[in-house]
Amino acid sequence: MTPFLRLAVLIKPIRREMLIGLVLAVFASLANFGLLFLSGWLLAAAAIAGLGGIVAQNAFNIFLPAVGVRFFATVRILARYLERVVTHDATLRFIGQVRAWSFERLAPQAPAVLARQRSGDMLFRFVSDTDRMGQVYLEVMLPFAAAAICCVVYVTVTGLFSFSAALVLAASLLLCGTIIPLATAKLSAKATAQISVQQDIMHADMAEILQGMGEFMFLGAANSVQKHIADQQTNIRLCRQRILLLQGGARCLSTVIGTLSAVAMLALATHAYHAGTLSAACLPMLALSGLAAFDVVGPLPAAWQLLGHVRVAARRVFAVCDQPPCVPVPAVIASPVQALDLCFCNLGMRYPEAKHWALRHANLLIRQGEHVALVGPSGAGKSTLINLLFRFYDYQKGTASFGNVDLKNVDADIMAQHIGVVAQDYHLFQGSIRRNLMIANPNATEEKMWRALQIAQLAKFTHAEPAGLDTLIGEGGVRLSGGQARRLVIAQVVLRAPAWIILDEPTEGLDAQTEQELMAALLAALPPQTTIMCITHNPAVAGLMDRIVRVEEGRFHEAGRAP
Repeated sequence: MTPFLRLAVLIKPIRREMLIGLVLAVFASLANFGLLFLSGWLLAAAAIAGLGGIVAQNAFNIFLPAVGVRFFATVRILARYLERVVTHDATLRFIGQVRAWSFERLAPQAPAVLARQRSGDMLFRFVSDTDRMGQVYLEVMLPFAAAAICCVVYVTVTGLFSFSAALVLAASLLLCGTIIPLATAKLSAKATAQISVQQDIMHADMAEILQGMGEFMFLGAANSVQKHIADQQTNIRLCRQRILLLQGGARCLSTVIGTLSAVAMLALATHAYHAGTLSAACLPMLALSGLAAFDVVGPLPAAWQLLGHVRVAARRVFAVCDQPPCVPVPAVIASPVQALDLCFCNLGMRYPEAKHWALRHANLLIRQGEHVALVGPSGAGKSTLINLLFRFYDYQKGTASFGNVDLKNVDADIMAQHIGVVAQDYHLFQGSIRRNLMIANPNATEEKMWRALQIAQLAKFTHAEPAGLDTLIGEGGVRLSGGQARRLVIAQVVLRAPAWIILDEPTEGLDAQTEQELMAALLAALPPQTTIMCITHNPAVAGLMDRIVRVEEGRFHEAGRAP
């Protein structure tokens, strides 16, 4: 299915609003045409009646055409205003629908498939490309449809008075509405494609540069990075200049053709007047209506240009959204039941495109309420447990169950209801401490927030800040130290109070005293039925658990029980 057919499917929910907008746009354009058409006749007819003497002046009825002029003027204003309201509302609805559709298909791909993409490129596709796709109705479909309908009416009305003038008008509208825009789009296709590619690279580079600005400065590479971005921007600017020059030339040529067409129509009308087949009042009427007819084809060159941008944007978005998730969605989604025990039996798991098994013939049993430490060298398979539990990656051999339910029948949303994770690579959101805590538990009271902060050993710091819970932490928690940021993540998990808590190096960046106080407070505050699985290299932390399991070469080995 082509990108435009897929866009047509997404547009279905707003078809009624689109049709209403089209009707209003046609009414506004026809009212503008009728206003100039009738005004030209009225002015000429009034002048002729004035020159004809008292009898002609008394016989001329100026009131009826004057009412028509006022009617067309009023309809043009009202229809144009309502058209703007309806079409822009439909466009915003469509953009929101495209983004919701995109997010619905991108979410199951995280993090396995999306990890292959650059974050800046993904952000650009989700924001700019979906916005451009959403403009297809307002900037492409509406101008083309309104122009097609109105041009047929213009030529038909003109043909009622002068067939030859109608032929000239039809040929000119066809030239300005189809041939010139098509030629312009063809000539600018290469520049349009270059802009798309260059913008992809530049936005991805910009995201990485902003995230690693400190490292670039430490390495003394800030100037070279700045020059790289400047060169990319120069290339984009040159391509845009070429497109703008082509668009300007197309508009200029269309203006010239429209003027020549009006002059030709006036000349043909004059010839018909001398032949006695047309009245004198019709001469300015046809000339002015000929000029008015070209207003509707004026936006078409830009619409053809945007059509190319929409095609590129749609291909990029659909290419990402159509990628199958690493883990297929279960045909029948099941929910774990009590007791929430984790059981691996002869499990084998290998990451996509990896040569070696992350887990091989692995057996593990963790019962609800146990406190288990997972120790072992880096890369042995400890963090793979989190990826398996949240269905980020699938296993290929053996069986795995959680709460007596096969993991293949559970999705990440259900697992998130039962398991809280303090990941090693955590993320804090821009805003305040309160906002980050409420993301974890939107219904949490201030009392519960302070209790969670107290357990995480962050209450003293928060109390010392003038804003308290409303203290801003900056992008990614940049205003907090590494240890404070990790403790805020722990407070988030405590506030959620899940049945399982997985701690991945929970005390990294903490001094020995804070480490002991944090772990003691955490273990004392959690209910007895809460399962804790602590992934750590710290013997002191591992010693606080009930069991120690060593992970080595993709297998789990009981290393004894803590004293």
